[in-house]
Amino acid sequence: MRMQFHKLFLPLFLSVLALPATAQKDLLDKASITNSSASFIDVASRRSALASATNPRVIAALKDKWGCTRSEQPAPPTGRMIIPHHYLSGSNGPINPEEAKATVPYQKLQDAVTDGASRYVATGDHAEAVCVANLLARWAAARTLLDYTSKESSQAWYQVEWTLSSISLAYSVVQSDSAIPADQRKQIVNWMHDVTIYMFDQGPRPDDHTRENNHSYWRALCATSVGVLASDNSLYRRGLEQYVRAIGQMNPDGSLPLEMARHENALHYQSFALEPLAMVAELAARQGTDLYSIRSNGHTIADAVDFLVRASANPDLMKQYASEPQSFSLFSGKKPPAWVEFWAAHHPGEPWSTLLNQPLSDSVIGGNATLYVAPAK
Repeated sequence: MRMQFHKLFLPLFLSVLALPATAQKDLLDKASITNSSASFIDVASRRSALASATNPRVIAALKDKWGCTRSEQPAPPTGRMIIPHHYLSGSNGPINPEEAKATVPYQKLQDAVTDGASRYVATGDHAEAVCVANLLARWAAARTLLDYTSKESSQAWYQVEWTLSSISLAYSVVQSDSAIPADQRKQIVNWMHDVTIYMFDQGPRPDDHTRENNHSYWRALCATSVGVLASDNSLYRRGLEQYVRAIGQMNPDGSLPLEMARHENALHYQSFALEPLAMVAELAARQGTDLYSIRSNGHTIADAVDFLVRASANPDLMKQYASEPQSFSLFSGKKPPAWVEFWAAHHPGEPWSTLLNQPLSDSVIGGNATLYVAPAK
C-alpha cells in the first residue's frame, strides 16, 4: 500500500519527528561562521593535490576542456519569472517539456559558473575567476531571481533554489581570487543575500509538503552557502537547523517519508533529497561543525544513504511505499548522482568503489565533484 500523507495531519507528523529542542539548541549554539572565505573545499590544498594526481578518474576530469571562459555567457532573463510545472499533472508522471524551455538561461548560467569554478580549482587561472564574477555581477545588476512569487509560479520558486545553490557554491570557490574587485564581490554577495531572504519570504502554506520535503533542504543549502558568503550567522544556522530537522524526519528504515510519497519517483527523490543535505554537511565541516555525525531521533544521514543503497539493490523494499517500479536505482548502470562523490570521500569502500568509475559533475552542487573531492591518487 502506498504511504499517504493527508494535509491535515502533516503538521502533527512533522512535530512528532522534530529534533528535541535541547539537542537542536546545542548544535545551533555551537555552530557559527569561522571563515567566510571558506568554500565547501580547501581550494589551495585541492589544487596542490590535483597537480600530482594519478587517479584515472581525476586525470580524465582534468582533461576536459570546460570553463567559464569557454562557455556561453547567458544574459539575465527579463520580465516576470514564470516557469511551467515540472510535471504535466501533480507531482509525478509525464514531465512537462515547457519547463525545460523556460529554464534554459538558468541552466546556462549554472553551467558557465560551475565550469569556471571547477577549472579554477584545477588551474588557478585568474581569467576563470573573473569570468564567473563578471557573469554573476551582470545578473546581480539586473536583480534577477527576485521577480516572482511562489503562489504565481511555484516552479519558479524551485528554480531559484537550484540556481542559487549552484551559483553560491561556485562563487565560494573563486571569491578570494585577487583579480575580483572588492566592490564586485560586495555586489554579488549582497544580491545573493537578497535572493535568499526573498526566497524564504515566499514560504508555502502550513499544509504544503514543500515546507519539509526536499525543497526545504535545497533552501537550507542556499541559507548555509549564502550565510557563509555574507557572514550571516542567523542565515547559516537556519540552514543547519533544517538539516537537523530533515534527519529527524526519517522512517525507522532510513527512508524520508515525504519523498516516499512520490510513486515511481520515490527512490529518485530519496537521492535528490540527499544531494543538498550532503552539501550542507560539507559547508558546515569547513566551519568546524560535523553534521555527518549529528543524530536526531536516533538517525544520522548515513541511515538515509543506507536505505538508498539497500532499496536500489532490493526493489522489494519499496513496495510498502510505492506499487510502481522505480525510475531510479544506484545500480542501474547509469552514472550515479554527483553527491555520491562527496559521500564516498568520507566513507570509502563498497558500493562506492564499484559505482565510481567515471568523473561525476552536477552544476546544481557546484560543478565537477570528482575534481573537488575524489582521491587524487
